Amino acid sequence: MNSLTPYPLAASNQLLQVLAGCAAGGFPSPAADYYEPPLSLDERLNIRAPHVWLVQVEGDSMRDAGIYDGGLLVVDRSITPIAGHIVLAYVDNQPLVKRLARSPAGWLLESANPDYKTITPDEYGTIEVFGVVTWDLTPHAQ
Repeated sequence: MNSLTPYPLAASNQLLQVLAGCAAGGFPSPAADYYEPPLSLDERLNIRAPHVWLVQVEGDSMRDAGIYDGGLLVVDRSITPIAGHIVLAYVDNQPLVKRLARSPAGWLLESANPDYKTITPDEYGTIEVFGVVTWDLTPHAQ
């Protein structure tokens, strides 16, 4: 039986080591022996920009979009929201993460879980889109 050997940690505490290419979900690729230079996760996610915010998800209304309870979202306020974007919106001053949609009656906020109904214009007084979700960071081991 083969043993599992931990990969050595990166020497730098500021940059992450990056594997070139993609990680296969099936069999290992012999071409995966090449490594790229380190990168900064905050640069890749643009999380130091003043218009970028982080928000923790609570609940499972967006689970079918891969956004789970406890996940951390990167929200960019500089992106103009359009139908189809997942957004952080305030509905009557309550923050929600939903998919933005348009209907003849106005803006809709759709869940990505059939247990939650779509929020329609007749169900809210005001809706303010705070920003567009650009990344979802979901913990898998703690």
